[in-house]
Amino acid sequence: MNFDDAIAAHIKWKVRLSQFIDGTSTEKLQSAAVCKDNLCDLGKWIYGEGVKYKPLPHYQDLVKKHANFHVCAGDVVKKVEGNDKTGAKAALGGAFANASKETVTAIMDLKKEAAKG
Repeated sequence: MNFDDAIAAHIKWKVRLSQFIDGTSTEKLQSAAVCKDNLCDLGKWIYGEGVKYKPLPHYQDLVKKHANFHVCAGDVVKKVEGNDKTGAKAALGGAFANASKETVTAIMDLKKEAAKG
């Protein structure tokens, strides 16, 4: 996985969650899995191949922001599971959107930092 693929994959989460809220998703998302930061492709990379970047300051920032992103994504799914689609849409546009931006920024920061190395 490269940094650009990681960014693209995380941008797709908003579409995935929107479809889940609307009931048009073919995915069976579960909050217990979505809230974990090591199951998606980026998470597998962070804790796998990406560990080589651990000495870089932006690596720890990415780990933290990515974990928060999944907490927020899990919250959206949990609201849908509880039949609170209004709350899910609000979370998608609020906490999730902020966490998503922060995660993408953290990926870009690590990409820049790694390029200097």
